[in-house]
Amino acid sequence: MTFDHRITRGHLLRHIPPNSMIGVDVATLDVAQDFLLAHLHAAGMFDLVVFKGGTALRKLFAGTAGRFSTDIDLAIATPDEDRRTVADLVAETIDDTSAGPFRYRVENRRGRWLIHVDTDLANVAMPLKLDVGPPCWLAPDVRSFVPVPIHDRFDFALPDLPTMSLEENLAEKVARLNRVAAARDASDLVWAATTTPFSGTDRNVVRRLAVLKIWVDVNGLNGHWHPTSSTAAFDPSLWLRTGREWDDESIGLLAHPPPPIEVLESDMVRLWKDLANLTVDEAVFAAANEKDRSAVIAAIFSLPSAAVSADELWRVQ
Repeated sequence: MTFDHRITRGHLLRHIPPNSMIGVDVATLDVAQDFLLAHLHAAGMFDLVVFKGGTALRKLFAGTAGRFSTDIDLAIATPDEDRRTVADLVAETIDDTSAGPFRYRVENRRGRWLIHVDTDLANVAMPLKLDVGPPCWLAPDVRSFVPVPIHDRFDFALPDLPTMSLEENLAEKVARLNRVAAARDASDLVWAATTTPFSGTDRNVVRRLAVLKIWVDVNGLNGHWHPTSSTAAFDPSLWLRTGREWDDESIGLLAHPPPPIEVLESDMVRLWKDLANLTVDEAVFAAANEKDRSAVIAAIFSLPSAAVSADELWRVQ
């Protein structure tokens, strides 16, 4: 597939939002992601993976209202796939390839895949980060890219992509907030809670998923989900409060202009305080006790639109 375009440096400069702290390098990476995702789709990689994370939110849900992200987060499409094998295949598909005005080179640095982007239109020093994670628990959605002005300069159609459901994506952000104060995750949650129609997302499903994902973070589950270091049991008081020491490394990429940290955390508390209202069985799961493994697996399997079976969750790989 060819990726013809009519992009100039001026178009990349105009891709920078007004009053934003980002530079042309980040704006260039954002556009390079579109070409890269189209390349991966054309190569058949989205038969093996599902798009997720903050970049998926920007590309397929929020458009220009979403924060910039330098991560390409993917999930394997089925539990039968081997994560490392799929990650290696995705990296191999990206390495030493060109799409439109962009050239891509992949580096494995201490077990993490980095994607270096080169173009004659701008100097880009920051790499993209590639991660391939475990399969989704809920059936993925297939969504189109949200149109943004620079897409008018693409002489090809961007593909529809399979993506993690919004409920599960937000639940993963809650689970990460339980172990690290990442401003980008709080920003995504605030955006979802204040943006129609996404503000109508089923909070009960988000909360239940978050509680179960934190249990799995603590205890692990079959061969795909390993216990995560520095993970505590589900504790909303860790992040539904003010005065936390937030990791603001990427605060400049959050919004346009980025919110003060104190505003972000107060919005998080105000908009998501209902996450603390657990059902009886969720309160049990929130303690993250290993003895509840059978009940946790049954709860995951019983989720609406569950995409994994109890046998797959019990399987040891």
